[in-house]
Amino acid sequence: MIKYLAALAFLVGPASALAQPAADPPLVDAVKAGDAAGLKAALAAGADLGAKDRHGWTAAMWAAGHADAATLKALLAAGGDPAPKDAAGYSAIVEAAKGGRAANIPLLAAKGLDCSAQDAAGVPAIAYAATVSTQAVAALLACKARVDARDGNGLTALIRAAQLGRAAAARQLLTAGAKADAKDALGYTALMWAAHGGWTDTVKVLLAAKANPGLKSGDGLTARELALKRGHTSTADEIPR
Repeated sequence: MIKYLAALAFLVGPASALAQPAADPPLVDAVKAGDAAGLKAALAAGADLGAKDRHGWTAAMWAAGHADAATLKALLAAGGDPAPKDAAGYSAIVEAAKGGRAANIPLLAAKGLDCSAQDAAGVPAIAYAATVSTQAVAALLACKARVDARDGNGLTALIRAAQLGRAAAARQLLTAGAKADAKDALGYTALMWAAHGGWTDTVKVLLAAKANPGLKSGDGLTARELALKRGHTSTADEIPR
């Protein structure tokens, strides 16, 4: 057994070596650390803008969703590519939306990136933005993101906002023309989801936008009935019978 373990150790190398992850390229390291001075120094030293970390991401890719606008702007000005052609399933616009990096969205749009982009799972950027940042929603709407784009489950940004009770985002989307009565794959509208969650403020926003309280879900319940089923009586009281 001892000889076997020794042979195995010889084949795989020291355990410490196995545990050591590959070091990040200088630019990626600076972005992840939020190190503006390090980023400037690496750029001045001619660091490789296309160098990727072990996840296959470059500094510009990381900056899109995880850094401030000054960092992304510096990388773009130096020639960094926020959307390498070999980065399958990656969207810098989606990453900016997910991270709530509203100021990064117009920078990316100016590089020709589509503000209606979706991730590998088919979720559009605006749907992510609706769950995290009204500023990101505004930035995407400003660059013509499709307000009613759907994911694979039929969810629109408005429905996602309603699920989480994000009344301000719901109001933004409705003002931009989102369809109040669009249904997802379960036959639920935004009003139904807001009622289901007991999000009274969001229910009020949707009703003010003429969402139809008489529609029924895939399981045959109205928004008011869903609220009552979940014990949200005060929310149900806001919804017409």
